[in-house]
Amino acid sequence: MPAPPHDRTPPRPAPSRPGDRRKPPPPRLMPDDSLFRASLNRLCDASSTDVDRRFAALAPLPTPVEQTQCTQMWIPAGRVAAEHTLREVLASLDSDSQPQVWRDAKPHLRDFNTSPRNGISFVCTSDQVLQRLGGVELTICGQSVAIRRYSSYDKLYYVDLRRLPADTTDLAIYDWFVARGARPILITPSLGVGQLISRARTVYFNAVQCPDALFEPNGEPLREIYFTDGEKPCFVQHRLFRLNRVKPPSLRQSPRKASAVSDASMRGSDEAAAPPLDSSRVSPPLDPSGASSSQTYPTVSSSSLDSSAVSSALDSSDVPSRTSSGRPRSQAAESQIHRVILGSVNARSDPEWKLVQHSQYGIVNRGGGKFIEPPGAMPCELSEDSSDPHALVYSIPVTPNTYRVLADEGFDESLPPDADLEAELVEDDGMTTPVSGFTADSALLPDEEFTRTLKSVRQMDLKVERVSAEELQLAIDEFLERDVLTYQTHEDVLAAIQAQPAYFRRIFCLPADHQHQLVKAHAVYRTICAEPTQEDESGAYLDRLRGRYDSVDSVDAAAFFERMFPGQPHQDAAFHSALCDLFLMVFAPGIYIDPIKVQAVLPDRSAPKRLRHAPFLLWSDLTLMYVARSDVCTLFMDDRRTPTMVAAALQHLKSVDIPSAAEAGPSRLVHPRL
Repeated sequence: MPAPPHDRTPPRPAPSRPGDRRKPPPPRLMPDDSLFRASLNRLCDASSTDVDRRFAALAPLPTPVEQTQCTQMWIPAGRVAAEHTLREVLASLDSDSQPQVWRDAKPHLRDFNTSPRNGISFVCTSDQVLQRLGGVELTICGQSVAIRRYSSYDKLYYVDLRRLPADTTDLAIYDWFVARGARPILITPSLGVGQLISRARTVYFNAVQCPDALFEPNGEPLREIYFTDGEKPCFVQHRLFRLNRVKPPSLRQSPRKASAVSDASMRGSDEAAAPPLDSSRVSPPLDPSGASSSQTYPTVSSSSLDSSAVSSALDSSDVPSRTSSGRPRSQAAESQIHRVILGSVNARSDPEWKLVQHSQYGIVNRGGGKFIEPPGAMPCELSEDSSDPHALVYSIPVTPNTYRVLADEGFDESLPPDADLEAELVEDDGMTTPVSGFTADSALLPDEEFTRTLKSVRQMDLKVERVSAEELQLAIDEFLERDVLTYQTHEDVLAAIQAQPAYFRRIFCLPADHQHQLVKAHAVYRTICAEPTQEDESGAYLDRLRGRYDSVDSVDAAAFFERMFPGQPHQDAAFHSALCDLFLMVFAPGIYIDPIKVQAVLPDRSAPKRLRHAPFLLWSDLTLMYVARSDVCTLFMDDRRTPTMVAAALQHLKSVDIPSAAEAGPSRLVHPRL
């Protein structure tokens, strides 16, 4: 049965770009001793007033000016901000080599800040100076940049309207805000290039601060608008960043008390499916009680599965269900069992995120609705890389510059949590936009229809809709033993995993020989799918293996492992890469299927790469090495419940040196003997 919710260790803040090699923080500015002495003398002088002491304490700071005289200015220099510390930027800006107009303006400039990948902001306290600085070219850390020109309307407050319904007119937007008491002075497309404009709209108001009409009666900022009854809401993004920290009401979890499984699901609604459990999904316990690195896990075998119990639990609601020990439950205990309505998904037509979330329902203790569509989803195109014949490269339409790692405990608490992340784009004005991605249709994926069909065929078929978490796990164990472990080809196994990844969380509890066989097969499959095809060579991976290793007659890819990787170091490297790939596929599927989330944890200028000829999404060795260095994998390596073999593989990928030319060259960790 589902374990009750429990307290979790408070989240650790995730760095914006953990994949980067960060410089040590710059030394703190130390005031002159005379300033300390003067302030201490004021403090110790009994005749000093509070005003005197305050003046002495604030002496090192710029002279205060009225807020109306302060104007924030912007230098669009994202690369400079990403590659250099603020101290380095300030030292460059303070150089005598800068234009005279900039040097004359320095007394009126303050509050410098850098935003990696975006640029440099600062405050100007003189109207005359800010007019002169617009368009001035500076050289910062060796790079030529220009200050963005100031407009007298830059201070106006605005909101962005995202995900506008298709039938909402611009006149309806204007009328809605007028009726609200916040008359717009201008409504524009949020983005535009030439005559091509975005669907999103920006609404400007004749105010510098957020108008009172854009707050709800309870004091919360306006975060969503229903222009038409029955339509999905349009989301409101405020210019003032802190107001966007309030989540739109439609995206919030139910205020009900936590329960093992939502009672609403038993009323037949798929959308009310998942339980609003413990609200924190960020960074689970780093030291789970009752777990240790030497912990032994239950194995899936005929003796550990009570097939009669599974049958009685799933086939008949009239027969009292049985516990794992086989003892009948009392009717009173049976009435307390929470069951969920699983529903179904179609692997041939439904998006990958829906397959992932469907498999997590009843397995992972995730709050919110059963299906929560990733916000800001964008198609990511694939292209070939002339310098890397082993992989296809994703073109990311928007690169997130911050993210937050999420973690959801599974109902089987002997296993590590499910990991996901929220990727966001923080713009120069502080606006935060959630982003996610999916693989766009591409002629470079000719076997896409075959892959979807095979996933559909390998989906687990439940005989009933309504099950408890315990009954669902028993059915999964039976599916794993009777079906998956008997599949003849590795592609059948991959199809089953990618169609329902959360169902395979206990695959890492299998006996060691079963796990080794699976991982070796995956290593061979990954390698042959990354290898360039030869002239007139079949695209089927087994035909390619047999053609290159004609002395090996087997349908089991693992049989080719020793021939493909001679020597223990090569075998270890290939094994670890394949093991990490399978583990992330199962324990971080929300990240695995999303190229933009993967991009979020990669260092700058590194694009996500997938294996060239794999019909399934399989990430390249290089991409896996970068992911292993991120705090997504740190979450698993710090959790004692992570299987020892997996932790060792993650540590290997994290510690192995990445070739200096890896960003532009081949994406392989180890080259096979073919």
